[in-house]
Amino acid sequence: MPTQRLSMRRIRDVLRLRHQQGLTERVIARTLGVSNGVVHGYLRRARLAGLS
Repeated sequence: MPTQRLSMRRIRDVLRLRHQQGLTERVIARTLGVSNGVVHGYLRRARLAGLS
């Protein structure tokens, strides 16, 4: 069964919490109610895309 994608708002929240607040992936996942793997994946994709 395919997984549900995060909305653009959630993706921006992941990036904002990581870079402005400096939170860990685990805390971000708990805050947004998603898995650690989802947070790690989106941060990895942002890094590969050159977003800072």
